[in-house]
Amino acid sequence: MVSLVSVMVSTGALFIVLSIFNGLQNYVSLNFNSFNPDLAITPKQGKTFSVSKTNLEKIKQLEGIHYLSEVLSDVAVFVYEDRQFIAKIKGVYPDYHRLKRLDTIVYTGEYLLQKGENYFAIMGSGVANRLKCATSPLINNSLTIHYPNRNKKLNSANPSQNIMTERITPYGFFASGTDYDGSYVFVPIDFARKLMNYTNQVTAIEIGVNDNATIKNIKEKIIAIIGNTYEIKDAYQQENDLYKVMKSEKMAIYLILSFILLVASFNIIGMIAILVLDKQKDINVLYSLGADNAFIKSIFMFEGMLISLSGAIIGLIIGGIFCWLQTRFHFIRFGDGSYLLNYYPVQIYTRDIVFILLTVTIICFPATYIPVVKISEKLFKHSRLR
Repeated sequence: MVSLVSVMVSTGALFIVLSIFNGLQNYVSLNFNSFNPDLAITPKQGKTFSVSKTNLEKIKQLEGIHYLSEVLSDVAVFVYEDRQFIAKIKGVYPDYHRLKRLDTIVYTGEYLLQKGENYFAIMGSGVANRLKCATSPLINNSLTIHYPNRNKKLNSANPSQNIMTERITPYGFFASGTDYDGSYVFVPIDFARKLMNYTNQVTAIEIGVNDNATIKNIKEKIIAIIGNTYEIKDAYQQENDLYKVMKSEKMAIYLILSFILLVASFNIIGMIAILVLDKQKDINVLYSLGADNAFIKSIFMFEGMLISLSGAIIGLIIGGIFCWLQTRFHFIRFGDGSYLLNYYPVQIYTRDIVFILLTVTIICFPATYIPVVKISEKLFKHSRLR
């Protein structure tokens, strides 16, 4: 029972923790993907590039693509009244909400980037809070944006000559629960080009793909149109560093809990040794009936693996019940604080179940085999002689 419980607890803990990491990874992926396009075309060298209107139209006409927007993004200084904050300005098409439904996370004001010749800004909640900014349904141009003039040499005597300045009306604030809230301000791309003194250059081209489309095939078609001098990244490749960190953390936790399972398997070693000593009379009876050493050892091997796998299966069942309860009632929370998600999300994958069972087998099989072969060799021989 001690061996069974030790394997059960270790397996259940491993299953629960991996499921929680899956839930956190999915939550982060969904939130970042609310901004990251399905495909992003960026230059391999330099900050900006330009694609001809003809090629843009060819990309738009590709099967599986439902939206395309040129993007011009860089760091700028935002000023509201007497408060300043450095954030990223992102110039996009006025209908950019068609790409990732940005309009659905606007919680103050409305989603509007351009109306006629009037420009409006949609600000992240973190940027708005730092500037203590307010939205306005009227054109008041209360938000000032400063950007370095890249076409003029630095004039230390009059630094203001090296700064491009434009004013815009903040029309809405968005909240996504990601770093974008505290670092991004969306504006029309024409306004961004005017501020940064560009004509048709962009920093990226963002593309929305239909759900049933194949990303790989679309990538190949785009390369055929514009050449291979650009990087074309899907939504996960755009956050490659983040996903690598999350996978590393999950692997580290898996190794730590597997080591705990390895320590727990020492109970099986002791259990087999005690079991062999306790069953000497039964071993003698089996020898009398004609059993050989291989048959006797197989009995103890079966007993050890039965305890290991039974503990693993019971642990998985308990872990599954725990995950279902967490999904239903959210009884384990992050604690005090203001979070968009205040409980630990859980996601169960079949591959984790198979992986855990393989891990238990790989760890517990030697723990059963070694004592049966080493400790019991002399006892089996002694029993046979008797």
